Amino acid sequence: MKINIFCIILILLFSLTAFSYGDINTTDRYRNLREDIVNRYSKSKPKIFSQWVPGVKVKIETDEKIAAITLDACGGKKGSGYDRELIDFLRENKIPASLFMTGLWIDANPEIVKELAADPLFEIENHGLNHKPASVSGAKIYRRRGAKNPGELVDEIELNALKIEKITGRKPLFYRPGTAYFDDVAVKIIYDLKYIPMNFSIVTGDAAGFKPERIEKRIMSGIKNGSVIIGHMNRPGKNLFPALKKCLILLKEQGYTFVKLEDYRNRLK
Repeated sequence: MKINIFCIILILLFSLTAFSYGDINTTDRYRNLREDIVNRYSKSKPKIFSQWVPGVKVKIETDEKIAAITLDACGGKKGSGYDRELIDFLRENKIPASLFMTGLWIDANPEIVKELAADPLFEIENHGLNHKPASVSGAKIYRRRGAKNPGELVDEIELNALKIEKITGRKPLFYRPGTAYFDDVAVKIIYDLKYIPMNFSIVTGDAAGFKPERIEKRIMSGIKNGSVIIGHMNRPGKNLFPALKKCLILLKEQGYTFVKLEDYRNRLK
């Protein structure tokens, strides 16, 4: 009996030691990565702050009748809801989507994140730790202040990527910042961190409170081969679900197929 207890204690000690070393290695890698980015970009001054900075991808380059749905989950005090009705509709109709989540939303909905990550219809992508615009100078848009320096931007991107990887077992491929605004230095940093800066070619307008009919019109009039559509999955009871419920079925009838960004990452423009 004493031998068994002794063995159990040794196993527990070994496990704790291994876990600690893993944390140390992760911390060291992160510290070195952050330091490298800070050293490289500390004197860089952005010249552009926009949703349309060169290098940011907005569509799939293709002659095929395909489109991608991207849904943001912004999080925060009034933004941590979950539009289950919308997600259930996508599942029922086998329509894939790329889901961009902030650390704020993930912390409020950890079990839902696991559930969605386990569904092959969806991919979990990075919307930033605290929903900040991608800036290195504290640029402000829509009353939201961006990262103030390169180190803070690395924290915003990479800490959320590590959070996503820990929960889902998969590190994200794409990064879309809060407000979808980038500066040109931030875009370079995103590529250095091995992510693809991703925006869109069709804005549904659900975040602005557009009515379903207006959202439908924006999608149906703007759709082209390779379009990337943006909406929000953290706003249950709003107007996106009734609009998508109608127009996505119409688009399927017109021959459109919906795809995940990860399957076309080498064909983005």
